[in-house]
Amino acid sequence: MRIWLLLPLASYLLWAVFVVAWLLRPDLRAWIERPKYRFQANVRSYDQAQRALGQSGAKAKSGTRRSP
Repeated sequence: MRIWLLLPLASYLLWAVFVVAWLLRPDLRAWIERPKYRFQANVRSYDQAQRALGQSGAKAKSGTRRSP
C-alpha cells in the first residue's frame, strides 16, 4: 500500500471511531459540550452583572472605542 493513502485512511478510521463513540456514549457528549454550557453561563452572569451596574447608576466601560 502506498504511503499517501495511509493518512486519509487513518483520518477516516479515527473519524468513524469518534462518531460511534459519540453516538453510543451520552457521557462523552456531555463532556464535549460542557465548555459550551460553561461559557454560556459565564456570559449570562456577566450580562446580569452589567444590567445590575446599569440599574444602580454606574456606567460600564465599553472598551477603548470612543463615540464622536
